[in-house]
Amino acid sequence: MARHSARERFLLPFLVFLAVFWADIARAEPVDLELVLATDTSISVDDREYRLQMRGIANAFRQAEIIDIIQAMPNGMAVTLVHWSVGHLNRQAVPWRRLKTRQSVLAFADAVEQAARSNAGRSTAIGDALGYSLDLIESNRFEGGSRKIDISGDARSNSGPDPSYSRNRAISMKVTVNGLVISGGDRGLFSYYRDRVIGGPSAFVIAVDRFEDFESAIYQKLLKELAVSDLVSPGNVSIR
Repeated sequence: MARHSARERFLLPFLVFLAVFWADIARAEPVDLELVLATDTSISVDDREYRLQMRGIANAFRQAEIIDIIQAMPNGMAVTLVHWSVGHLNRQAVPWRRLKTRQSVLAFADAVEQAARSNAGRSTAIGDALGYSLDLIESNRFEGGSRKIDISGDARSNSGPDPSYSRNRAISMKVTVNGLVISGGDRGLFSYYRDRVIGGPSAFVIAVDRFEDFESAIYQKLLKELAVSDLVSPGNVSIR
């Protein structure tokens, strides 16, 4: 009898775990795409450049072509905005939202444009940003047909784990990482992102020289990530 009770005590936590696990699966909302928009808010990005990023993302989602694409998705998409710099300052600036209607897309665009800037860290931790974004994908209530992280920044990583470590973790989780770099004076930043940050099926990186070009780049990037355009080819792409 005592052995039976001990076995029950051993099995109970396992059965509870299984019940919670299957309940979470049952509750998951199917979407065609889960997308994390991870934007650099480190100290190298001034307030004007921050606003250019937020306005650029918002205006890209306001484009009629983007709205039409999302509306045509059978299950819509789930998207969230992340501000990243140093690992402990990473923040989900706009929580996960399911976009399917024109109204939901425009509401997300407004939320992005109005998002208050997170604390600006003095270091750039791309690996931590990717890890944080992966955790958000794993813990949300959605089940995406595809899962992607769109990470943008203007500098190489100088803090936290090497980006390739988190990139490889993303690949193992079947999450694609795409990049958008604002290269400025660092002509090697495009290659750095291509070799150590992006990964997964059809992963690509875009480079622009100035934050003023961010809006055009993020619009083309969204078209590519929504898999409806070959305006941008995977791999060796640079917008000038």
